Amino acid sequence: MKKTLTIALAGISLCILPFSAAHAIGLRDSSLLNDDTIKLGDIFYDLKENEDRVLGNAPRPGQDMVLDANTLLRIAIAMDLSWRPNSNADHITLRRDATIIEYKQIEEALHTALYDEGVFGEYEVSVPQSYRQIILPPNQEAKFTITDFSVDQRRNTFEATIAAPSAENPIQHIRFSGQMEPVITVPVLLENVEHGRTIKARDLTTMKIKERGFGRDTIIDAQSLIGMTARRMLIAGRPIREAEIIAPQIIDRGQIITLFFKSAAMNITTQVKSLENGAKGDVIRVLNTSSNQTIQAIVTGENEVTVLQN
Repeated sequence: MKKTLTIALAGISLCILPFSAAHAIGLRDSSLLNDDTIKLGDIFYDLKENEDRVLGNAPRPGQDMVLDANTLLRIAIAMDLSWRPNSNADHITLRRDATIIEYKQIEEALHTALYDEGVFGEYEVSVPQSYRQIILPPNQEAKFTITDFSVDQRRNTFEATIAAPSAENPIQHIRFSGQMEPVITVPVLLENVEHGRTIKARDLTTMKIKERGFGRDTIIDAQSLIGMTARRMLIAGRPIREAEIIAPQIIDRGQIITLFFKSAAMNITTQVKSLENGAKGDVIRVLNTSSNQTIQAIVTGENEVTVLQN
């Protein structure tokens, strides 16, 4: 969060004029503040004096404050400094130093706590925005302990108490409630796949989706996608449904193909005409052109079918 420091000095407005002086004072690009005050030396360098002069309160730990050209001019005039802004774009960002524990670290600890409570499987946890970061003084380690944890699996909620950096030294002691959503890992495409294109292993990655948004026909096994053909344009990063794919058609209607008939007594091979398109595993009708007899057969490979046996 950025804030703007306002120093009220009546009757002074921003007027950028050439300023010459024997002693050149410079504006810092940014400053990292280690205590709760802003000093003149945090803003300007090469000062002859008053470097430790306190100008105001520092931002809260971990937060930023921006001083714009107008504010900087007011400070320079009030402090009788030989500095003037070069343009309205001149500014400095002041950041209060802090040790920050980010949400990823908190999230990992919550997953471990769920597992320890006997909540197995994959879950997406969420906590109120105000508890997604823990800020400690800069001299503290980015550590914390979950001192109390309880789960309501019926409502998919939990309550946690955190002490940071430790239970023995609870500089931050917070309690909050959160939600846990069961998730399922599903295969998704890395890039869009056009209608008719065959899906290959290299086209796939995985993502987690919430269980409540999972459809019965959503594909969860990546292997069942490999070698299949897109019925329509498939969009990258979205779960794929069974109705959106089809086995590749390896036999075309009207094509002359080989028919196999196998039994304990004989093996027969003959040429027949396909009456339907077919993918591997499909049952299609074929015509024996010699006898003009229609036969049902299963597609067993490219240009070949095998007679179904009762």
